[in-house]
Amino acid sequence: MEKKARFLCPMAVAFVLGHGGAAFAQAPAAQEPAAAKAEKAPDARVEANLKTAGLAYTLDGGDFRLNFDLPDGRSQLVWVASSTATLDQLEIRDVWSVAYRAKGALSYEMSLRLLMENARMILGAWQVNQGADEYLVVFSAPVLATADAAMLQEVIEVVTLSADRIEKELTGKDEF
Repeated sequence: MEKKARFLCPMAVAFVLGHGGAAFAQAPAAQEPAAAKAEKAPDARVEANLKTAGLAYTLDGGDFRLNFDLPDGRSQLVWVASSTATLDQLEIRDVWSVAYRAKGALSYEMSLRLLMENARMILGAWQVNQGADEYLVVFSAPVLATADAAMLQEVIEVVTLSADRIEKELTGKDEF
């Protein structure tokens, strides 16, 4: 049984509630080939930072999967990518969480709402990732690949709280 991490860093709560929470990021595709997932090696920098922060995780195709207990009996799954992208001297990785799953394309109203949410965000962005038979609404935020444990934890918390807030508002459920 996976041990769930618990947190509520005051800075992250103020960040999400005070600013609404995103800037840029790219979450992974909704469906990734199993062979590609199996080949990824976990990034030792992330592993060390998660251990330093005391955050429990499991490996999911080389990425780090965290399961957080939140207030009101809610929980949220969050992933930290092992893979990184580089732009000149900047190496970043994604931290993401799913908030909604749809069998068909999103409605105009929901798409507009997510775009309006993005305009309020300081770190991260809402994305719609298309899989073979579903669409996933994902909140994703970039973090420096060289971030220390405290910075990585802050980004994880912003992603967690942002995704859970929208999941609760859209569905009233706690699926992710």
